[in-house]
Amino acid sequence: MAVSINYDMDQGANFAFGLTALSGGSPLSIASGYTAYCQMRRYYSSTDYTTLSTSITGATGEIFISLGHTGTAEIKPGIYFYDVELHSSSTVQRLRQGMITVYPEVTKIP
Repeated sequence: MAVSINYDMDQGANFAFGLTALSGGSPLSIASGYTAYCQMRRYYSSTDYTTLSTSITGATGEIFISLGHTGTAEIKPGIYFYDVELHSSSTVQRLRQGMITVYPEVTKIP
């Protein structure tokens, strides 16, 4: 079962978080052939979504999720839903889920 954690995102600023995939309470050694995915959507049923970048450190089970400042600048303020999934050829595991609140950017530097 996925862990539920909510995040705050500042529009126009870099956004990132990390997590560790666990198996039986210990870090999961993620072998090659695994891919992590993360998307955020305004509503669960939305066809529009933003894909966040993922990178995996296999031996320690760490997955890093990020979106640069130009990406966050394109997202309208509000509340979005997200999840992080780990895929292999035969399994899909949802590791984390929750909401991301996007706060509007006020300072606009040309």
